[in-house]
Amino acid sequence: MLLRFSVENFRSIAEKQTLDLVASNYFKELLNINSFSVESGEKLPRILRSTAIYGPNAAGKSSLVHSMAFVRWLIVESLKRTQIDEPIDVAPFRLSSSFRDKDSSFEIVFLEKNETGEKAKEGDQRFVRYQYGFRVNMRRITEEWLIAYPNSRPQGWFHRAFDADKGAYRYDFGTAFKGGRLREDWKNQTRDNALFLSTAVQLNNEQLKPVFFWFSKRLKVLRPELPPPSRTFRRLESDPEEKILSFMKDMDLSIDGISFVKRPFSPERLPKHLPSELREEMIREMSGKEVPDLKFLHADPEGKESIPFDPGDESEGTRNLFSFSGLWLDMLEKEQILVIDEIDTSLHPLVVRRLIERLHCAGCQAQLIFTTHDSSLLASGILRRDQIWFVEKNPRKATELYPLSDFSVQKGEALEKRYLSGRYGAIPFFRDLDLDEKK
Repeated sequence: MLLRFSVENFRSIAEKQTLDLVASNYFKELLNINSFSVESGEKLPRILRSTAIYGPNAAGKSSLVHSMAFVRWLIVESLKRTQIDEPIDVAPFRLSSSFRDKDSSFEIVFLEKNETGEKAKEGDQRFVRYQYGFRVNMRRITEEWLIAYPNSRPQGWFHRAFDADKGAYRYDFGTAFKGGRLREDWKNQTRDNALFLSTAVQLNNEQLKPVFFWFSKRLKVLRPELPPPSRTFRRLESDPEEKILSFMKDMDLSIDGISFVKRPFSPERLPKHLPSELREEMIREMSGKEVPDLKFLHADPEGKESIPFDPGDESEGTRNLFSFSGLWLDMLEKEQILVIDEIDTSLHPLVVRRLIERLHCAGCQAQLIFTTHDSSLLASGILRRDQIWFVEKNPRKATELYPLSDFSVQKGEALEKRYLSGRYGAIPFFRDLDLDEKK
């Protein structure tokens, strides 16, 4: 579970900005529905199940989402996808000389079980709070730290910092961090452009695996375009179609069934309009492989038979929901944190509202963080005041992130009306245009 995420000096973000998913004790509405608690070695506040982020175009909503994606990529992917001397693809705030040459900084506070995978079945199921962060520039990781709170008291597991004067790293390991002499091996194997966390896990550090697991398996970040339906296909291969079909029917789609089989690839199934070179390349790559054959079934008005439709015969909304269904069901079942940029770009506003309502239920420990322009959610009554955040640019053209709870908002206040009137900021500002000005 994500408790807090902070980012400094990244893309349109200059000074440190923090997104907080801890439920406020001040607001009592929807507390048991929109938030949840977990068993831990320390007394923790309740955690919000969803967070909506509003703001005009180019205000920095995507920068916030991109920063989360960058953190996950650097931890999970960069070690195996980059070379030893390759620059790190980090983007500091460029509109100020004081930030262009400054490190970017990220910190995440989250909860994960003591054990993951098979060991969790027999081990301690309580959650542990972790505080992990790093500083980075294009040349190297300049600082990295991890603090664990297994029993309320902080345990500093490791701290890594680059000493520019000596041109070398200094490592400090806490007494609670295991490994003995192996810690020197993990340290020596860590490249300048790689994280100690990622390196140590790759070298079979068991203690850090729950931390790495959280980033690799719990945190999922989506850009505005939904990914291909591969996740949904994988579910259909292993699970009955009823879960996908039930999800799509719940979204009020007139789908009566799904037919999904894998068939040997045939060039005859390729679109006729493909250029010859592309067609030949695809035939070479796909020859001998199996490809999914998906059909959506619709009952005829008399209910006597089911008529199969190709995905191309369905609406874009139906195709988007099908692609999204596997991700959504995974999120609920695996208690993931799903971050979506511009959720209303691919999904209808009423579908988004329905998804939030389904997420807000007893026993659910998944989380949804999304950016949106759909102001009708503010009037729907399904979000608490601490679940609504805004972004806007300050006079220095840098992104600022702030919650609705910063304002004196009364319960039952007309949030949508006041937001659109500019009461909370984070809306487009249009200068009046004088069409005769150039005459």
